[in-house]
Amino acid sequence: MIAFALDWACWLVAGAHSGWVIDETSGIWGPLLAASMYGPLVAAAVVRRVREVRVPTGWRPCLKGGVRWYLLALLVPPVLTLAGAAVYFLVAPGDFDPLATRYAAAAAAQLGVDAARVPEVMAVQVLFSAVLVPFFNMLLAIGEEAGWRGFLYPALGDRMPKVRAAVLSGVAWGAWHAPLIAMGYNYGSDYLGFPALGIVAMTVFCMAFGVFLCYLRERSGSVWPCALAHGSLNAVAGLGLWFSRSGYGICGPTPLGLLGCIPTVLLAVWLLVKSSTSR
Repeated sequence: MIAFALDWACWLVAGAHSGWVIDETSGIWGPLLAASMYGPLVAAAVVRRVREVRVPTGWRPCLKGGVRWYLLALLVPPVLTLAGAAVYFLVAPGDFDPLATRYAAAAAAQLGVDAARVPEVMAVQVLFSAVLVPFFNMLLAIGEEAGWRGFLYPALGDRMPKVRAAVLSGVAWGAWHAPLIAMGYNYGSDYLGFPALGIVAMTVFCMAFGVFLCYLRERSGSVWPCALAHGSLNAVAGLGLWFSRSGYGICGPTPLGLLGCIPTVLLAVWLLVKSSTSR
């Protein structure tokens, strides 16, 4: 409730001043979105202090014997992104642009790149997004992960089976985004069922990807692999848009779309079944 109150109040005030749209290039929304990622961490710190709730938060990095979990955190989001884009374009082949026209136009306008060099620039940007950017994004993502996977997940896990705790913490994480989705974040506003369907899609994705993050949290004993995976997702989630004729939408090609999230949901189901069976 504290995390929702802190960030929803900020987003709604900013939205009222910007005409209920999000412009990440503006002087308000860019810094606000970055700062609001620390809302869950602040909320967790408050509850730990006021309610004296003591759970193993895993806020300290743990590298000894856990490097493989950081590698997994770095590799899985690009794989899910690629698989999600493939599912979307298989269902909607008419939206697939093999020439990446939108990306080529942006590269020409912003970098002065001619058509012959577009594949080279694209390859460099993909490598940069998949390998380096996640570590920068991790410094922001830790604000969310310290709250959702560092505090809420283990706190729920003390009161219910951890499988259920993983799902419910993901639902909370998805619902937390609701005001942003209602202002066109991630999906825009030009789709049937706006904004309710977008909020549902975001919650489903967060529930599914959150299961993977909880798996990393359990195995590594730290929230930092979760933050790296979160940072990796933020870095690569938009790569499929380069090959879309229409741009982002409620179905895909990002892994947050209703079709794009199918591989993530399947991974979550497999992890949940595996966890239940092992127990």
